[in-house]
Amino acid sequence: MQNEFHVDVLTFSILKEIAGVWTGKEFADLLAQMEFGSIDGMSEDELREMCLLSLQDLAPEEAAALVLKYRLGDRLKAGQISNIAADMPDEKLWEEYADMTMHEQLFNVSSLLYMAFPNIFPEPDAVRVTVKVTALHETSREILQSALNESFLVRLLAGGMDDSAALQRLFDEQLAGDSFPEAELIIWILRIEPAGEDTCIVDVISSGAWLDPLRSTKSYSTQAFPDEASENVRRHDD
Repeated sequence: MQNEFHVDVLTFSILKEIAGVWTGKEFADLLAQMEFGSIDGMSEDELREMCLLSLQDLAPEEAAALVLKYRLGDRLKAGQISNIAADMPDEKLWEEYADMTMHEQLFNVSSLLYMAFPNIFPEPDAVRVTVKVTALHETSREILQSALNESFLVRLLAGGMDDSAALQRLFDEQLAGDSFPEAELIIWILRIEPAGEDTCIVDVISSGAWLDPLRSTKSYSTQAFPDEASENVRRHDD
């Protein structure tokens, strides 16, 4: 197999919040649920500030339940919301919750709660990593041009990690096999910029539990491939 690539890690940063995931409308909705009163004329920054201040008027667990219900009320029952709200001050649920489909939203909820209660909720630590990917063979070039999806990119990033990394330990069969459905849950946000026939720039945001092993990595070469029946990549615009 000639699916070989050279990867240069351009940037690695820790995120306490993901820009743009909380909007002015959502701050306004939360304020309405907390019976804040008139918000006429407020900018998005002012709505954010008032939302954080209003959350601070609640008990932390009550604030957690309110934000959880707003973001995940269509997926969680009242008892689940109560249990998760009680666990949030002590656990990084964006890494530890059993249902991986919840991880990204649990990070966003936790991020807002941390901004309101920095001494109570754990500090968010998502990772944003930007890599330059260069194809080293013709088959590698074909993948860069047509199959840049999550299954390929998780395998590519895992190639820069040692065997003790969580990705390597927990998903060894998927990394080596031809089906990796969890890859779409591991990569939260993905942006791709072509940089020539043989090269592209890939920007990924995910949990530090998955990407932290790349913290000190500068470059590496690895083999990677997409799932056999892969779909087009899920792209996110800036």
